Amino acid sequence: TGTSPDMDQETVLDTPPQDQRAVSDLLRSIADGLETPEISIRDLLAAFGDRAFGLGIIAFALPNTVPIPVLGALFGIPLIFLAFQMMLGHRQPWLPEVMMNRAIARERFVSLVDLVEPKLRKLESLLKPRLTFLFAPLADRLIGLFVILCAISILIPLPGSNFPPAIGAIVVALAVIAQDGIALLIGLLIGIMGLVYTSIVISGLIWAALVALPSWLGF
Repeated sequence: TGTSPDMDQETVLDTPPQDQRAVSDLLRSIADGLETPEISIRDLLAAFGDRAFGLGIIAFALPNTVPIPVLGALFGIPLIFLAFQMMLGHRQPWLPEVMMNRAIARERFVSLVDLVEPKLRKLESLLKPRLTFLFAPLADRLIGLFVILCAISILIPLPGSNFPPAIGAIVVALAVIAQDGIALLIGLLIGIMGLVYTSIVISGLIWAALVALPSWLGF
């Protein structure tokens, strides 16, 4: 199985650590094989095996792409941890125990997979190795930095600030798994557009607050 020796409890999944199935197939297998009331981040990372960085980015960004009410911090903060380690060049991800034990209800996880699986399959059908020179050793570090910025935008509670960065992070992670340079560029463009939007909104709010400050202070 995909369990690690230091797990406090037996994993509820039965996915081999070297599983090389498509992301959509793997998520469907996890959803169909889940027998407990909830699934923890520990179980997800164990199921992802040697692709934990790429698949972890996809899994933690997915809840921000569909209208399912979840706490942004539940997935946004682990996303930052994974991306930061990727930027530093780590080969295996690590999360604090408190994050590893966080869980999502089985029904919510299955509903999420049901919603995103068709979209993922369409994306995967378009992916193939292209412009592979873009995936030099330095690329992982730059992609890690990009995902950190996307995760920060996801965590900011502004209307529409989470969707484009989440989509961008997912497309970039899929591109890395498939070694598709075209998809990588598209994902970066989507994410950057989202980051620009977030920056503009934040700048507007700060400017409005500064303009209103004198009247608030009675000047």
